[in-house]
Amino acid sequence: MKRNGILLRIALLLALGAVLSFSGCKKKQPPPPAGEGEPIRLNAVAEIDNYKEILRKDPNNLQALIGIGNLYFDTKQDLLAIENYRKALAMDPSNANVRTDMAICYRRSGNPAQAIEELKKAISTSPRHAQSRYNLGVILVQDMHDTEGGIKAWE
Repeated sequence: MKRNGILLRIALLLALGAVLSFSGCKKKQPPPPAGEGEPIRLNAVAEIDNYKEILRKDPNNLQALIGIGNLYFDTKQDLLAIENYRKALAMDPSNANVRTDMAICYRRSGNPAQAIEELKKAISTSPRHAQSRYNLGVILVQDMHDTEGGIKAWE
């Protein structure tokens, strides 16, 4: 039993080493400012406008808040995504998917500490949420240089 744990840790370290060796070949760039990046797709603009209209009529429409947050996430408008995700989480604080996406927005906008806090909240309400654990490990290893913490997040 103990040997399996050691083998698992060795395998994780090897996988981590492979990831870091490939990511280490690129020049490290700071994250782009929120809202910049790929151009917004025309259909995304129309969908955002549709959600805005729904939210104008019903500001507490949970699905519309999540939907517009997801569109802002996809178009890398991180601050707007965070704003809508916060409103959605005020209504449904245990939604690990929304909290994880919001954490990614925090990381992309240069706030990995807040991202870690949000991911830990997601894991506390949904301990088996794989995306939260994966992203927590990535941020701990790549942004905080905490390899041991990253491995623990992935276990």
